[in-house]
Formats: sequence, C-alpha cells, structure tokens
Amino acid sequence: MDIIEAPFSGINFVTDATLLTSVMKCGRFTDIIQNQSLQSVNGKSNSLETGSIAHKYLEVYYNSRKGGLSTSQAHGFGMTAAELYIQGCEHCTKFEPTLLPEKCSDPRAVYGVHAYSENDRNKCLFCGGENISKPKCGHPINEYPGVMNTPAETEGYQIGWKWVLETMDQYHEFYKNDFWVTLDTEVVKSKILYQDDEIRILFKSKLDWIVDTNTAILPCDHKTMKQNRDIVSLNNQFMGQCSIMDTRNAIINKVGFQKTLKPVDKFKRVTISYSAARLYEWQSVILPYWCKMMVMYGQTGYWPPNFSNCDGKFGYCVLKEVCESNPDMRGEVLRLNFIKGPKWNPINASDE
Repeated sequence: MDIIEAPFSGINFVTDATLLTSVMKCGRFTDIIQNQSLQSVNGKSNSLETGSIAHKYLEVYYNSRKGGLSTSQAHGFGMTAAELYIQGCEHCTKFEPTLLPEKCSDPRAVYGVHAYSENDRNKCLFCGGENISKPKCGHPINEYPGVMNTPAETEGYQIGWKWVLETMDQYHEFYKNDFWVTLDTEVVKSKILYQDDEIRILFKSKLDWIVDTNTAILPCDHKTMKQNRDIVSLNNQFMGQCSIMDTRNAIINKVGFQKTLKPVDKFKRVTISYSAARLYEWQSVILPYWCKMMVMYGQTGYWPPNFSNCDGKFGYCVLKEVCESNPDMRGEVLRLNFIKGPKWNPINASDE
C-alpha cells in the first residue's frame, strides 16, 4: 500500500484493480501478499503459469504486429518468447543488483575513491569492480522466470506447456486474417478518479492490449480458461480500464485451453458494456470507500481476515494454513512456506 504525501492537504493514494480486489476479499491477504510482498515457495499455480505463458506470447505477438511484422513473423517471435518463459532466463530470474563497495581497495585509489572512464561510469578503472543494475540479457527482472508447476504433458487437472504452445498455434491460425489494429500492448495508464477533502485517488491500470476495431478504440484484456465461463461485469479491472480510457466498453479476449472444443468455440472476444451510472457509482462511491478502508487499516496496523473467502472456486486460499495457525505461530508458518518477492506496486501487478 502506497500513501504518498504531496502538496494536496489530504492523502494521495495510489491503487490498481489488484489491490482493490484483494482488500475487498480479505484484509489479511492484502497485508501479507501486497504489503509484505510474500509469495509461496511453491511458485505460481498451474493455472497462473499457463496463463502467463499465453500472456507472454500474446504480448510479443501483438507488439510485433504493431512494429509492422507479418502475422507469421509475429507468431514466430511470440512462440520464442513463450518457450523462453517456460524454460526461464538464468540472467533475469531472481536477479539482484550489485553495487561497488563504498571504498576502492586498490592502492592507486586516492582516499579510496573509485576511478571511472568517461565512457563507463559503472566500472572502476582501479579495482575492476562494477555496478550492475540490470541483467545482461536486457530483460526486466523476473520477466522469464520459468515454470515450476506446469509439466510438459497435460496430467489430470494440470495443463501441460506443450498444449499451451499448441493452443497458441491454433490462436494464430484462427486470427491470422484479423483486421483489428494494435495500438499498444502491456501499457500502464493512470488517472485521478476521485478526490475529496480527505483523499485523492490515482488509479493505475496495466492494459494487455489497446486496439482499434474500426468502430472504436478499446482496452482489451486477455483471459485464459480451462472451461467455458461467462464473463461477469462485476470486475474492478474492467471498470477501472473503462474509467481510465473514457469508454463504457471493454473487450475480453478469451483463450480456451479445452481440447474437446473447436477454435471457433474457444477463441472468443466478448464485449463488456457499462452504463454511465454504474461507472459513476464505482468511481465515486465504491473506489473511495475501499481506499479509505485501506488507509484506516494501514494507520491502525490491523488488516482483518475475511474467512468467507478461504475456500474459492479455484481451491483454498494460499494463506489457509497461516490463518488456521495460532496467532503466535503465524510468523513461523509464513517463514517456512513463503519467500520475499519483488515489492508490489500498481504498475507491475498482474490481474490474470
């Protein structure tokens, strides 16, 4: 949770759909997962990993199309990126920046000050040490982490990564003559959606795909699924995207992993439409209510659990064992089952 002090006399609050949905479900979950940046030692679930593989393909595919490549060329780049996501990149995964020691150990260093050339301000000419702030592969940190819970072949309820790649082949074949024009991919947009005397709310949204459909410019979100489910409009992500983009429509690009369905039945683009009144209520009532609740939780230091969300449609909450433990043992359960992950912030969180 970020509370930023600024000239505004109230509280400047930054949020996104992930944080908002999280706190609506459970305060304790929000504190542990978002505020403390803890993640399971077992990695992402199979459904999240397979969804991430598909998302990486779609990101690179449509970004390549935006750059002027043909559909077949873009497909090749997308498949390469998806395969690298599965395999993992040794350079960007769990990369940690390294910094030069405060003092140079070389005897030539005057007063222990490092010396640099005009062309390289990161490597010391004396001791040879260097500041390494980015992975040498050039990827953002942890962009290609590899998969832990996705086997090569489908096993029971676990989808295999080979089938994910085959599904992307089918997707490319199905949409290779698509007339929609890609305007942007994986772009972060932000907008102040609410302000009163107490709080000013900057809402951020990471948009999977912005497209020109020849009738409108709309946000489009990729959703992977193992079974056909109707898209529910009661969704902070979609309402936030519409509010930021000043539109009342959002598109859901459904990508199904079902083996028994034909492409026409598992690749669908569904439009979610909102009335102006519903978006106004979300922006002026629902959003500020929950943001003010988060401010109160942060100030009191107590993030209340919500036991009604411990058993969801995809299984138990990852914190079930933590909440079932005695209060004095929860720290130990967290230590054994969770690790510190990248600091959560609204510009890099995903809501798949």
